[in-house]
Amino acid sequence: MAKQRPYISALWHAVPSNILALLAQTIQAGVEAHAENGHPMGEVPTIFFRADDVAIPSTPCRKMLQIFAEHDTPLALAVVPAWSTKKHVEALQSVSPNKNHLWGWHQHGWSHVNHTTHGRKCEFGSDRLHQTCAEELQKGYETLTSLFGESFSPIFTPPWNRISDSNIQILQNIGCKAISRVSSAPHQEILPDIPVNVDLHTRSELTAASGWNELLAELRSGIASGRCGVMLHHDRMNSAAEEFLQRLLIILQSYPVRPVPIYSYML
Repeated sequence: MAKQRPYISALWHAVPSNILALLAQTIQAGVEAHAENGHPMGEVPTIFFRADDVAIPSTPCRKMLQIFAEHDTPLALAVVPAWSTKKHVEALQSVSPNKNHLWGWHQHGWSHVNHTTHGRKCEFGSDRLHQTCAEELQKGYETLTSLFGESFSPIFTPPWNRISDSNIQILQNIGCKAISRVSSAPHQEILPDIPVNVDLHTRSELTAASGWNELLAELRSGIASGRCGVMLHHDRMNSAAEEFLQRLLIILQSYPVRPVPIYSYML
């Protein structure tokens, strides 16, 4: 039986005909709000893109990489260690071999398995044995270090953007320098946070109209804050989502918003 693709959010079934104008208005509003927030003269907002659940070189994943390569835009790739093999890595790196400098390979959990019996999904929550978590986090870190070498960034994106403070401490102990979660994640002071505040694909609005209203509001707010983080999931993209991504990367080039690699926030 063929594997069923994950749910495609409602907004990707009805893209507004005036989406280019809406994008231009949104980005411009974000830039103006950033300036009004009192940032130093000449400081422009930055934007980074983070793609989760990476490992298997599927057709949607390849297409996503090709889009970012075509527009010379950095992309942080959150890689699931237990899914990854040398052949997978070689296949991913062969998609656009002259653009591999754009990819920010980093760790995405261990096996992306939910271990929470009650409540919201989480792989490394406080209800698991400390030693078990430590072993899996260490194994994941070592696996990706071996596969990617110097191309591996010591950053951790927790599956479902959730992780307990005790496990963040483990990450620090094994050599991670930062974590990347949603901007609404609980505050912690163990490792620097590199938050995402725009969700392109794992949206739950019931109508396309409400989805677009929320997505554009997130984009405006993210740019206005000075650091806009955009989360992608290639397996939840259809042709409309791919076309939108192309348009977004193109139109950003006309505004003072600078795309940066995720690891630049660690400097």
